Amino acid sequence: MPIESTISTPLPSGVQPSTVITLLHNHETYIRTTCPQLITYRRISGPPAHAPAGEPCVFEVTDRRPMGQTTYKLTLTNHTEGIDSLVVGKAPTGSMVIKTRWRVRGDTGRLEEEIEIDSNMITKKLVKSNIEKGHPEYHRSLLAEATRV
Repeated sequence: MPIESTISTPLPSGVQPSTVITLLHNHETYIRTTCPQLITYRRISGPPAHAPAGEPCVFEVTDRRPMGQTTYKLTLTNHTEGIDSLVVGKAPTGSMVIKTRWRVRGDTGRLEEEIEIDSNMITKKLVKSNIEKGHPEYHRSLLAEATRV
């Protein structure tokens, strides 16, 4: 059974929700923001960056890890209020699936990320802890970029 978490960050004063959504829909920006240890990425299938809502785009991403590197599949699907992300990879303890739903809530003025992690129990807890520590910074980086647009 997957475990879940939610991260919510207020939009900075003066930042329009549409600006944040546009940044989320820019797959290069999304990948560079959410993969700070990025080595390489390449599109495997789907439409090019700035894909229309509802059309999944699959990437192969390689990140640095404390002991080497890891390569995984990342599927990004744009939605009118944000983006969905699906990571399918392998951990030393087995397979791992991370689903996130990033939504810009204009009514509440917040960027909300809902996370679902499926793996073995030990990996789920470790990944959840890492996400809850790291993803608030991803939100801040993305929103800082939105203030510059």
